[in-house]
Amino acid sequence: MPSRTLLAVPSLLLVGVALAGCTLIDNQSALTVEAVVNAEYELDATTNPQDVTADKCGATVDCVEAFTTDEASYLRFGSRERAAEYAATLDDGFVVNFIVMDFAGHDAPIESQRWAMEALAWTWQDYEGTFPAR
Repeated sequence: MPSRTLLAVPSLLLVGVALAGCTLIDNQSALTVEAVVNAEYELDATTNPQDVTADKCGATVDCVEAFTTDEASYLRFGSRERAAEYAATLDDGFVVNFIVMDFAGHDAPIESQRWAMEALAWTWQDYEGTFPAR
C-alpha cells in the first residue's frame, strides 16, 4: 500500500501541473488569418484572399499578419488587448480575439461581409458578442 501512495502523489502533481499549463496556453492565438481566409465553408465567406502582411504590418500598425479579401481586411495581433485597441480606432470594424476585420474600402455585398464576420466569430464557437449593423 505505501508504494501505491508514493506513486499516486507524483502522478497527481504531474496531472495538476499539466492542467495548469493548459490554462496558460491560449490556443486562439495560434489561429492565423491565412487559415481563416482559406477555410473551406459551404458558402465561401472570403473571396480573393491576398497576403498583405508586408504592406500592412510594420511601424504604423503592429499586426503580425494581414490579408485582404473582397469582404474585408483581416489583421492579426499579438494579443487580444492590442486587437481590441486597434479595432476601437476603426469606423467600420469587427474584432474576435486576436483578429480584426476592417471593412473600409471593401464594397462586397453586405450579406457577404456579414457571412465573413459570422465565419470568423464561429471559428472557435465561443463568440458571445453581437455583430455590427451592416
